[in-house]
Amino acid sequence: MRAWEQIDGLRRRDMGRVRDFVAGARLTGFPLSSLEDGVVLGLLRTAIKARDLAVLRRSAGAAQAPERATAEQRRLVRKIERKTGRSLSYAGRRYRLVADADLARSPDRNSYEVVPNRDAAAVLDGLAKQSSTNADLVSLLAEARTKLAADWRQPQLPEGLIVLKRILAPGSVRPSSEPALTPSQLQQQLEPVEKVHPMIDGTPVELDLSEVDLPAESDESEQSDGAEAAEDSEAASETADAEESGKSPHER
Repeated sequence: MRAWEQIDGLRRRDMGRVRDFVAGARLTGFPLSSLEDGVVLGLLRTAIKARDLAVLRRSAGAAQAPERATAEQRRLVRKIERKTGRSLSYAGRRYRLVADADLARSPDRNSYEVVPNRDAAAVLDGLAKQSSTNADLVSLLAEARTKLAADWRQPQLPEGLIVLKRILAPGSVRPSSEPALTPSQLQQQLEPVEKVHPMIDGTPVELDLSEVDLPAESDESEQSDGAEAAEDSEAASETADAEESGKSPHER
């Protein structure tokens, strides 16, 4: 039976993986949610006939290899957890080590993010160098480092151990172990305000505004009005004197 003829023999439970593969291979630009299963399988048959896809048959020995690798990863994770507990603590952050097949169903998966391969190796190396790490755990961490999964992207699947890092809640503040300060202690910590004095000829002068009588508010317009009133009064006096003598102010 040819490869494209075997497509129709796929079971319904396999269609989820088939749709993921078709989406990752970009066999169509239409959203797969709008296509029925028969249409999706038709896309696969067409791509295989056109030799755009190559179909490989997995041998019996190859099928057992991933299962053996996963079993070894799980045994190594369990050994490390017995030495350290459920999670790993390094540089103030919490980490978790999981096997590739257990990533999706890891407890509190949404609370952890995948650590890239290089950073994951640095975390394991840092844990091994801590003074509190015993020799057996150092050996286990070194073995885990050699089994770390390479960086991957969907629709690919990871192959190897994965380091997860706990996601910090936005705006979270770690509580302080120090006791709260009393009002008097807070007052002592306040820096004194530096007093600034004016300078006259290079000598600071201290002002005591409590004994200074400030003048009443006035403006230039009031001063000018007072001057004009004085001039008018003086002119009126001269006119009165001139009238008494019968002479004008200019004749006088």
